[in-house]
Amino acid sequence: MKIAGIVLAGGLSTRMGQDKATLTLEGRPLLEQTVEMLAACNLDKVFVSGDYKGFNSILDRHQLLGPIGGLDACVAKLFGQFDALFVMPVDMPLLTSCECLFLIEKYKSHPQGVFYSQAMFPIILPLSDLLKEYLTKVLISPHNKQRSLFRLIKTLKLQSINAPPEKLFRFKNSNTQQQWNDCLKDHQQLKMLNKPN
Repeated sequence: MKIAGIVLAGGLSTRMGQDKATLTLEGRPLLEQTVEMLAACNLDKVFVSGDYKGFNSILDRHQLLGPIGGLDACVAKLFGQFDALFVMPVDMPLLTSCECLFLIEKYKSHPQGVFYSQAMFPIILPLSDLLKEYLTKVLISPHNKQRSLFRLIKTLKLQSINAPPEKLFRFKNSNTQQQWNDCLKDHQQLKMLNKPN
């Protein structure tokens, strides 16, 4: 089974006030770290939804449509080349390959697609005709609510997987400066806990 990794990084980052992909953690941009993490999960290839030099970028076909617009471009580009997409946003700096590998393992038992019930990302979507038809339909809809991730998950009947309670902090997003500061604090605390005596 061929699974492509997708890093969603094509948003406007209006709430953050700067491109989230270029935020740095320990001196390295989030985009670089996220791509590297997915590559460590033995995916067949990792792509970036957005326009970033030095990466396997896939540009949106329809602008300003959020994650659904990014997914549409990736599905159109990769359909027939891969069996599924492992999709995650660039703004989840606390997530590790452990959570990703666990989801990949669960996908083997749930080929309709899987996601963590505590968060909509990361998510594994089979590259099926159903997904392609769904995206085509919602992208021409004049109603924004038709293009929600929740609706996609419900329509495709994806399987939800529970994350252990002690792992829930790893699913934090960094959409705003305050959320980013919170993630930085958590990251620093983890470093202190893991620091050898």
